[in-house]
Amino acid sequence: MPEISVTDLGNDLYLIDAQMFDEHQRLACYLFDTPERVLIECGPSVSIGHLYDALEYLGIDDVATLAVTHIHLDHAGGAGHFARRFPNAKIAVHSAGARHLSSPERLWNSAERIYGEEGMRVMWGPMEPIPEERLLVLDEGDRLPLGGGRGIDILHTPGHAKHHIVYVENESGGAFVGDAVGIAFPHGHMVQPVTPPPDFDPHLVVSNLHRVAERSPRFLGFAHFGADSEPLASLAQAEERLWSWVSWVERAARDGDDGSLTAAMRDWVLDDYRAQGVTEEVIAEYDRNTYWPMQAAGIARWLDLRSNDS
Repeated sequence: MPEISVTDLGNDLYLIDAQMFDEHQRLACYLFDTPERVLIECGPSVSIGHLYDALEYLGIDDVATLAVTHIHLDHAGGAGHFARRFPNAKIAVHSAGARHLSSPERLWNSAERIYGEEGMRVMWGPMEPIPEERLLVLDEGDRLPLGGGRGIDILHTPGHAKHHIVYVENESGGAFVGDAVGIAFPHGHMVQPVTPPPDFDPHLVVSNLHRVAERSPRFLGFAHFGADSEPLASLAQAEERLWSWVSWVERAARDGDDGSLTAAMRDWVLDDYRAQGVTEEVIAEYDRNTYWPMQAAGIARWLDLRSNDS
């Protein structure tokens, strides 16, 4: 099993490698070890034991709040298990996602249509419902207390998912962005969009990239993966690459791509990285962390909705 990996980011903040899929650098969780401890993200239930081991290593026996950026399984699938393990913890989630944590059947069934019964068991593990009284429902403008006068500001950031939140904390300078910006791995933090259906909307994504930039964070806390110390450059790159992806899918659909959109998009993206001088090692890292059918489908769905509305 992978060894425990915890990084001290200063200001009572730790990056915990949650070792999703039993691998390093697949999911980052962020712990504020403050008078009112807050943990951002927990990952799926199948690998949540790695998170428990890291918390035990840090001497953490209680958490005030588990705050998820959104309810997708790789971020919040184990939230019910976490609530049972830490009975005093509140589970913070946007109002649009709260019902899916208290009654996860609809979320589970939707995911099962994509991954299949066996895939759900192997990749994600089960979800447990969270009693409504354990949920802390958040929305734009709320503030999550850390104690000692510190707090985390809540930005509602739909575009990737309608229930997505970015958490901003001034003392550390961190903006904990979940999937709102994209994925960015530690080999240089090249940002790649994340564009799944059904909620993907590039205009909302870009609007929220600008809102994060306006907060002047000192770093972006990516869930996938790690702390990026060049936030403004990464936000700009995210916007540029997002529109590039949308434009490519629009051209491919217009040219009558006949069901091979996923494979064609993957080839185009990876070849573009090669043309930019990205190493094969880094390309492979992004490739294995991308579920390509979801990326193509999300953009194509948004284009169809836009067409129907016009």
